[in-house]
Amino acid sequence: MNDEKRDSFKKEITVKITADGKAHIQKSDDIDLQKEEVIGLKSEVINPVVDEKENVQPEEKLQVSKLTEKQKRIDERHISEYERQIEESRKRIRELDSLLDDNNNIGNMDSFDSKYLTDEAGLFVAPKSDREYNYEKSAGKLSDLSDRIIGQPETDTEAVLDEYEKSLERAEKRIKEKAENKKTENKDNENRRGELEFNFINSAVCILAVFGIFIALFFMNRGTGFIQSENRNAAEFPKFSWSSYFKGDYTKGITNYFTDTIPYREQLKKFCSLFTDNLGIKLNDTVVLGNMKKIDKEQNNKDKIGKITTVTANTNNVVSKTENTTTKTSSNTQTKKTDVTETTTEKEKVVKIPKNLDDGQWEGNVIVSGKGKNVRAMGAYYGTFENGTRYANTINKWKKALGDSVNVYNMSIPTSAAYYMPENLKDSVSDQKDNIDNIAAGLKGIINVDVYNNIGAHTDEYIYSRTDHHWQPRGAYYAAEVFAKQAGIKFPELGTYQKCKIDGFVGTMYAYSNYNSQIAKYPDTFYYYKPKNKYSVKYYDTSFRNPVDGGLFFDYAQGVNCYSAILNVDNEIVELKTDCKNGRVLVIFKDSFGNALVPFLTNGFSKIYVCDFRYFDINAINFCKKVGCTDLLFAISLTSCSTPTHVDCLNNIRIQK
Repeated sequence: MNDEKRDSFKKEITVKITADGKAHIQKSDDIDLQKEEVIGLKSEVINPVVDEKENVQPEEKLQVSKLTEKQKRIDERHISEYERQIEESRKRIRELDSLLDDNNNIGNMDSFDSKYLTDEAGLFVAPKSDREYNYEKSAGKLSDLSDRIIGQPETDTEAVLDEYEKSLERAEKRIKEKAENKKTENKDNENRRGELEFNFINSAVCILAVFGIFIALFFMNRGTGFIQSENRNAAEFPKFSWSSYFKGDYTKGITNYFTDTIPYREQLKKFCSLFTDNLGIKLNDTVVLGNMKKIDKEQNNKDKIGKITTVTANTNNVVSKTENTTTKTSSNTQTKKTDVTETTTEKEKVVKIPKNLDDGQWEGNVIVSGKGKNVRAMGAYYGTFENGTRYANTINKWKKALGDSVNVYNMSIPTSAAYYMPENLKDSVSDQKDNIDNIAAGLKGIINVDVYNNIGAHTDEYIYSRTDHHWQPRGAYYAAEVFAKQAGIKFPELGTYQKCKIDGFVGTMYAYSNYNSQIAKYPDTFYYYKPKNKYSVKYYDTSFRNPVDGGLFFDYAQGVNCYSAILNVDNEIVELKTDCKNGRVLVIFKDSFGNALVPFLTNGFSKIYVCDFRYFDINAINFCKKVGCTDLLFAISLTSCSTPTHVDCLNNIRIQK
């Protein structure tokens, strides 16, 4: 505070010393605050001032004189302490005064609970805004304070100093708090500014990255053809038509094309597999991909299962060759021709089905169980009795069309989940054995080849691939063993075959499991067995035309295609002529599971025709008649048997022209 400002205060106070040595403050017109920086306690204690406005009696003057003498005898140490406190108070006043002069942004004093900083004890500090107003208010505050103190007799001088000190401390604390708040506010502003800058840079980078990737993908060479890791052909760019556009097929086709042909697709999948290991529900060593939940399992009717009949194969059918066709010498042949004609004229319609059917669709749920070399990926099975009964009724129509002269067999092949599903998840999937029994109960005149138990007796052997949805040929051997017994054919021991292997087999479950890195790290070894008898092989297109000589095995198969080492692709009709002289002709309608059976049957039939029901463009009943079929085997995975579109496809090829 400068002198000019202090002139506006010019209020007077007096410290009156009472008989007991204590003091209190009252107004006085003779004391100038400009001469003292604070309340002049020191000088007034030593030279007390008597209020001139009051009538002082002689005895009171005598008392004052005595008190003055008494005060002089106050301990020097006590006086020094007063001096130190007063000097310190003056110093703080100067500091506060300097701070108020220099800091023009201290703000409105409302934040200090009034227009000025003060306290019941009497300290006040003027705010920066409207200084004159604040000095006047402060002067009035001092007058009010003096009145309050005067009204309190016996006020201790030391208590006044203490209150004064506390007032200074509170004022100083509030100024510091204000400064800290200002600093915090500035810091917050800086943080907000930095956040805005980061958001802007981040948005700009993301936009540039999106457009950069879009431009790169648009101009880079896109892959086409066969996708090795998924064992399928890449989608082609769709042809435009208004009908496909409004149905959504055209736009969906574009999406599939860009998804399948993205540059460096295989490398990106491997990169993504590092993260997908953490996806799904984890139960100990098991990872579940999809929405696994407990299902209400169906129970077979015991009476229905008890009525399953055993059908014996007719092994007396013999065929004779002609130049272009094969005809039966059995007396039942002519009768059968009539049956074929009736079947092809049934008033059934071909059902529209998807163009691409596979036998590895697991409805979104895949279970990856085990660690290291024991890791295994399996598809969850959700077959129902309703679909199984529908399948049985469909192949019953085949039997009815072919008559008793043809042995018809059904082999519903269980998947690996039937034997290797973790115990704590068995209640979350359908029971495969129950579904196989349900199908068997619905068969009429068809020989049911139940391979479930014979395969299950060898689960400690390498009977199913760990990384692929197919079985290993060794598992197919144990299934073929059951069929051979029921068909009454020759069946050599496994040790008589030539054993071959292909290392590094990472099958279809790698893709189905979202490219689980453990599946890729611990691949399968694909073992297959070559028969030693003589045979020749021809491959036809799906219309049974354009024959091409070939082999039964493709030793160069590798990677995801190792299973194709037997019969190669599915979309062909294969004819095998063997050195077996029993004259029996086996026609196999199968999905890809059936491929592994064929090498183990070359010793039991003179001819074998292998047809994939998903890729068959002629009438199947007429085909069986044309090739002189004596035995018809449906070798289909239980998953396909329980899939409505596959059952529809199987029925379509029976009635199509």
